[in-house]
Amino acid sequence: MRTVLLLLLTAATAPAQYLPRPVIVNPEHRGMPYDAAFDLDASGRARLVWATYGNHQERLYSTVLTNGRRSPTLEMGPGEGVYWSPLLLADSEGAWTVWQQQIGLEWRIYARRLEGEQWSGAERLSTVGRSALTPAAEVHGGELYVAWEDHSTARERIVLLSPDGEETAVSQSDRACYRPELASTPDGLWAFWDCYGGLEYSVYGRKVAPSLGAIAKLSGDRNATDVTAAHAVEAGLTAVWVTENDVLGKGALDQHHKVETASLNSGSWTAPQEIADLAHSLLSTVVPEVGAIWGFAGRRLHPMLVEDSGSLWMLWERKVEHAGRSTLPGELNGRRFDGRNWSDPVKLHEGLVLYDVPGSAPMHEGVLTLAGFDSRHNLHLLEMEPGEDAEEFRPTELTGWEPVTLPLEGWVTDERPAIEIDGVEHKLYWGDLHVHTTLTADAEGEVDELMHFARDKAGLDIVVMQENDASSWLDANPQGAYRNQMLTDSEYALSVYFSRRYTEPGRFVALAGWEWSDRTDDGNANHRTAIFAGDHTPLIRHAEEDDFQALCDQVEAAGGVMNSQHPTFRLVNRPCDANIEVAAGWGVYINQPEKIHADLTAGFKVGFVGTSDGHRRNPGTGGGITGFWLPELTSQAALDALRDHRVFATNGSRVMMDARANGAFMGSDVEADGEVRLTLKTNAPRPIVRAVLVRDGDEISVHDGEGRTLEIERSDAPGAGFHWYYWRVEMDGESPDYPGNIKVAEGHLAWTSPHRVTVR
Repeated sequence: MRTVLLLLLTAATAPAQYLPRPVIVNPEHRGMPYDAAFDLDASGRARLVWATYGNHQERLYSTVLTNGRRSPTLEMGPGEGVYWSPLLLADSEGAWTVWQQQIGLEWRIYARRLEGEQWSGAERLSTVGRSALTPAAEVHGGELYVAWEDHSTARERIVLLSPDGEETAVSQSDRACYRPELASTPDGLWAFWDCYGGLEYSVYGRKVAPSLGAIAKLSGDRNATDVTAAHAVEAGLTAVWVTENDVLGKGALDQHHKVETASLNSGSWTAPQEIADLAHSLLSTVVPEVGAIWGFAGRRLHPMLVEDSGSLWMLWERKVEHAGRSTLPGELNGRRFDGRNWSDPVKLHEGLVLYDVPGSAPMHEGVLTLAGFDSRHNLHLLEMEPGEDAEEFRPTELTGWEPVTLPLEGWVTDERPAIEIDGVEHKLYWGDLHVHTTLTADAEGEVDELMHFARDKAGLDIVVMQENDASSWLDANPQGAYRNQMLTDSEYALSVYFSRRYTEPGRFVALAGWEWSDRTDDGNANHRTAIFAGDHTPLIRHAEEDDFQALCDQVEAAGGVMNSQHPTFRLVNRPCDANIEVAAGWGVYINQPEKIHADLTAGFKVGFVGTSDGHRRNPGTGGGITGFWLPELTSQAALDALRDHRVFATNGSRVMMDARANGAFMGSDVEADGEVRLTLKTNAPRPIVRAVLVRDGDEISVHDGEGRTLEIERSDAPGAGFHWYYWRVEMDGESPDYPGNIKVAEGHLAWTSPHRVTVR
């Protein structure tokens, strides 16, 4: 997870060093910290590296703690840059730091070596011309090995860089592979990763040094990602990973996550064993009533391993309160594995987020060194003894969720409705224009997981992955876990990079975008999704440049458009302010239509879109989707449809809508001489109950349904002046208004984008 809060807890692992009290590692801050790593060197000193964002700049910093006293902060990167995933590994001779950095449009892996007290210059490890992401590093036999995702081929693969500078592809070539992990054992080095094949991910591993061994599948039938591994004398080589089952509860779709493990035993991997349930603060209650669930700033889907006197501790983080607000801190829980049995889970600590463990150092005499952030972005170091006075672990029991196999019927189909607009054939495509990933502080789901779910399980054609520019609007005071949090340059650069990488014209389009998260002077939210299709993707953070007109200037100069978000917003008469989000995972806003109708009456030229505003891995199934009529499936065609309002909204169902006024397509401006002829053609996935024509805020015509298709033609004489019309289609069923960001996957409502009609 990437958040604005970082916290480090560390325990001295050598008798020569001690930590008399928790230490703040970054008292001068130098910006907002968003990533950190640490390790303990041979003498027990804690060495740390972290990245910061501030004033449109990102930098890498490092320090070392000796007996609890910190050295002056050292800048590790070569000045201002776009940095990501810094790692720190200590060895008997010194230490290594490794990081990911964007140069131009390419991501590269760099490293620096510490010998004695002198750091070498930054050295590029990855090959120029090949984007390399998500580095993993391990010191084995006194030498540094680094693995990363190589994005130079059509499918992502895992590449290992050996100490002699040779790059070797260690993963499969017939599927996309992600998130490498390295673990050293007395007889060799192992690499682990997860691959996407079919509709699911699986975890794999192999020995990679001194020679390549066979690839072994560690996980079972469940979707499995985010593997980590470690070796200890008694526990042996052990891997843990996160599993995910798609589940359905009272019409809402979500995922149930757990932790599984396997160990290498006599040359073979044991069968997967479940050792932790991660539903706490991730799944809502559905029995007896559906309850709200909120995000979390910590790393609740990333288990950790640390050695303890021949055994291994598996640690995981969760929010202190299951249904608490997103601003709450986390708690650290753990189980100990001695090679035969896992201990009962215990609660070890609470009050921080982004808990972390040393990059390679084991515990010393039962003392655990940890890392994390507090609510003011202070990076802390402290010690603890998990075997002493551990608190009782309280599991969270959730019922009412049942496994479901995706995609559901009708979501993925080659049959695509086609109509003619202005003499050109247009086909119907589906999109979710407001989804968050782990690049947003309180959201879950890696980018590749979200993209694959959107395309292959939800059957979407278009997605806009957009992260919050800042979360300081959440609460006036205090800000809790999101105080002064902003979208970093690296997070946004990754978002744009992945949007372009996963776009395949004719098959799937991911538009680049981000969320302007401001409030108006009356205290109401005034959010926008800024969306781009071309080379220019400007980012303005409202917390730094609170000027809505400047936002519009830059979006229009880049050829972009914007959609409103949430039930409150303040439109402006600018071409980029193009659409209103009328349904989302937080609610069906047009069910209380006064605000939207007032804006239409005021003459704002907008269309209607539906989105999930998903903060979990469920794009297209979280409360709203948008229908696009496009002549071709490309990024520019999708953006043009948004600009021209050639879109319509539903709260989850895939109903075809073709509405015209005097022959002009929905979203158009129309001039009429007295009479307006309005037509609607619709085809729904379930029986239509009624279609309602709304003019100037009044329901002027109601048409009962007769099955799943409906064709209506109606003439209206509204009188001279300006008017607006849209259709609402109601299908069989209901869409309960569940609290929070939980909504049924397939609602029963749809709305055409409005016609603006001037009668002469």
